[in-house]
Amino acid sequence: MNAVNAGRVARGLMVLAGVLLGACAGDPSGPDVGGSTMTADVPTTADFELQVAVDETVAEMTIEDAALWVSDDPATGPWAEARELFRQARRAWRAGDTQRAAELAYEGRLVLAEALIERRGAEALDALEIHVLVIIERLDEAADDYARAAALRDRLAALLDEAGELREAGQLTGAAERLILALGIADRMRHRFEDAARDAEAYATRAVAAAQRVFTRVDEAIGPDAGPRVQHALAHARELTRRAASALEHGAWRRAIVLSRRSIGWSLHALRIYVT
Repeated sequence: MNAVNAGRVARGLMVLAGVLLGACAGDPSGPDVGGSTMTADVPTTADFELQVAVDETVAEMTIEDAALWVSDDPATGPWAEARELFRQARRAWRAGDTQRAAELAYEGRLVLAEALIERRGAEALDALEIHVLVIIERLDEAADDYARAAALRDRLAALLDEAGELREAGQLTGAAERLILALGIADRMRHRFEDAARDAEAYATRAVAAAQRVFTRVDEAIGPDAGPRVQHALAHARELTRRAASALEHGAWRRAIVLSRRSIGWSLHALRIYVT
């Protein structure tokens, strides 16, 4: 799927799933989410990539999401290799070497991208593309009112275009790396908008509830007779929702929020497969 066709699919999906996203009114996925206390150890800078490179929660959730999708143990193989590279990136940042931090994080994303392409091929790019497009569509709704939402949307759109160009050139791993970065930036940035300071626990609670509602509605809409790819995506969303609820129970607010967002993405991805 190229970026143009993926965009058409995403727009159609957003129309079909509008009622589902209406259930996410309290989900901190959009630009009204504050909560800077959740990431006091990581600086807010103009460099989106640097923020992602040194954010442990985002790195861990990226690895966990990827490994879960291919039914692999996130503590082994390429997932462990990527995790170590992200750890090294954080150490480099703490030592003041921001360039090295960015380089190591890039290497980590490449390891994840290569693993996904090896296991899922073009299907991995299709899934990553639709997830990024859904985020862009949601940001579009508020970008006129929030300058930072517009900046985030534009950065994600630029990465999507880069991924499309790399894909057309046959560089699938490079394309996947760009999309993995885009999702990481979205996970990192969407709670940083500064219109108000929010209660992290309350936002995490609403995020998990939104993920549960969206998953339930998609599951009911699809029914029990869907094909294996749809069922696989639904199972992925179900497990992410379960983990988000567990994180909430244990007071891991950021983990709960990121897992909830990822779950919603997979629920909508399952719906997209089902209707196309």
